[in-house]
Amino acid sequence: MFDIIIRSALDIVGRTERLIDAMRRRLQNDDLDEVQVYELGDVVFNVDEAVRSLARTVECWPQAALAHGIRRTLH
Repeated sequence: MFDIIIRSALDIVGRTERLIDAMRRRLQNDDLDEVQVYELGDVVFNVDEAVRSLARTVECWPQAALAHGIRRTLH
């Protein structure tokens, strides 16, 4: 079960990173006005920070599981 949670979190990280890349490409287009660029840039920054935090947390989960004696998947 723990491995499913980790895989799901990593899937969320991957999909969100692709979304961030798409938003950054959108920011480079000239069809947005100054306010839209500012607002979208702010969203990209905040989402990027959240995803990086989730990724760092997921990287620590296996060590935490071992430290607490969780060594196999429960079904």
